[in-house]
Amino acid sequence: MKKLSILIALMLCITISGVYATWTYTQTTDVADESVGTAMNLTSVVYAGSYGTYKIDRSTLALTIDPKSGTTHTTSLQVAGEIVVTFTPATHAPVEIKESGVPTEYSFSLSNDAWTFDDGHGDGSKAIVALNPGHNGTHDVVWAPVGDGTFTFTLSAAEISNHLILTEFVLDTKTLYDAYNTALSKGQIVFGVTDGSTAGAASN
Repeated sequence: MKKLSILIALMLCITISGVYATWTYTQTTDVADESVGTAMNLTSVVYAGSYGTYKIDRSTLALTIDPKSGTTHTTSLQVAGEIVVTFTPATHAPVEIKESGVPTEYSFSLSNDAWTFDDGHGDGSKAIVALNPGHNGTHDVVWAPVGDGTFTFTLSAAEISNHLILTEFVLDTKTLYDAYNTALSKGQIVFGVTDGSTAGAASN
């Protein structure tokens, strides 16, 4: 019987914030408008008869953009929290899967290849986010047994940061801030895990 594929991806949303610093603009009468992007995700997939299921928890993860240290309006990515992947073996999975977890890889990608922005400073449109070439492609998951039959894998904020390169833009007016915030909503970072199998159905 062929192993069924187990594949899940999670969309991560970047938002502008003022956690570590504040985006400050000269204004006399108007209250600064604020908007925050939120990603919507499908729930997990389960194949009947598969080796088990993945679950991705990014509840503590925050990807935000603050002014770069030492500047007032240059964009800088701040990553806090972590991504935790859990694999739960199926009741009838082979012994080696129950003992060691299913061989798994993770990767990052972008939902929009044309996720760009032009800050009007003469450089033209540039990618908002790029994947770090040194950390591109797929990477092996190293499972840690929990003790209840499940396995977990954790990516820290520092490890996540290593995969992403945020292009620096100078948002020195509220108009640019608003335009950049709108551009952020047109793309997302995708984190995915897979067992590498492409079989969509079991066969003898």
